Amino acid sequence: MTRSAVLIIDPRGNISLGGKDVVNRHLDYAKILFSKSNESKLVVCSTGYQNTKIFRSKFMDRFILSKPTLNPIIFSWRVYRCIRREKIEVSLIIAGDPWESFWASFLLSKLMRRNIPIQMQIHGDIADPLWRKVNWRNKVRFYLAKYSCSEALSIRAVGHNQKNNLIKNLDLSKSKITVIPVPFSHKVTRNIKPKNTKRPKSIALIGRIHEDRGIWNFIDLVNKLNIASKDFDVIIIGSGHAESEFLTRIKDVIPRQRLKVLGQLSEATIAKMWNKIGVLVSLAPVESYGRVIREAFVSGVPVWVSKSSGALDLISKANSKGIRLLDTNISNQALMREFKQLLGTKSDLNLRNNLVDENNKLSILLVNSWLKLIKN
Repeated sequence: MTRSAVLIIDPRGNISLGGKDVVNRHLDYAKILFSKSNESKLVVCSTGYQNTKIFRSKFMDRFILSKPTLNPIIFSWRVYRCIRREKIEVSLIIAGDPWESFWASFLLSKLMRRNIPIQMQIHGDIADPLWRKVNWRNKVRFYLAKYSCSEALSIRAVGHNQKNNLIKNLDLSKSKITVIPVPFSHKVTRNIKPKNTKRPKSIALIGRIHEDRGIWNFIDLVNKLNIASKDFDVIIIGSGHAESEFLTRIKDVIPRQRLKVLGQLSEATIAKMWNKIGVLVSLAPVESYGRVIREAFVSGVPVWVSKSSGALDLISKANSKGIRLLDTNISNQALMREFKQLLGTKSDLNLRNNLVDENNKLSILLVNSWLKLIKN
């Protein structure tokens, strides 16, 4: 029996290697798709290192076709063979990025000899001039994306400032881009009025421990705060290729008894950590949306951030209450004063609940954008 499918192309294995939370987020999309069109199914063609190569369910099928690859030609051929073997009737292709995923999707449509619509997903703020200056790889990818974005039928961005950068710096049509952020948790609930309790004296870094996430600036911040006062702890949640050097350097700055290194945690576990975090710090120089800073904000945790598209989006909604731009160039004492002020900040409860309501509709908006492309 031939099945109609929304097909996600993932040659780098971001879905399969992203952990249980990422897989469950896509399963959530699949359930919504089935509820709106029970003749449709979400199919993910991914890569990874698992022994099991096929994962089937009522709502979503996931195929591990190889180890992660940057070769769109080989991967498109593997996807083509898979959908032929499984008798999948593709109605829409989702490309997870403007590079390997898009060109694999483009080549797949040529192999199938059908004019299948392709929605390109752009999660990073790749059109921000600062992004291409991070390293030479980003610079090359910027110019590659400039061409692939012009070829895409539809682009899903995750932030409004990100969309503006795409329009301005990649010369894209406004009508081509739809802004639908990635839900920061598929189980987040509305907040109740908090008790008048003091926040713990701690700062936290959560996410990928990569050089482009501002991790060395975080160590600089910890060092300056530590010179001003010893009365705070540091919490590190996450992992990445720069983790070893990062931990070595931060242990030279702050005593180990005041440093908690928790590694990679699930969304459910992080949700239980918010009451132990005084202030969340995010120093990524380029941030298109900022899922973690939003989840912290709606959980009542003050956020201290560097200037980015994602931060500016949230600041505009929060009217700077509960979130503050961080300037590491000010004195150590001034930084400590700002830290203490943030600990005493109470964000607007109604705004936080409005953000929760918006977040809980994002999966539906994304699926609706797929169905719209299929019908057109």
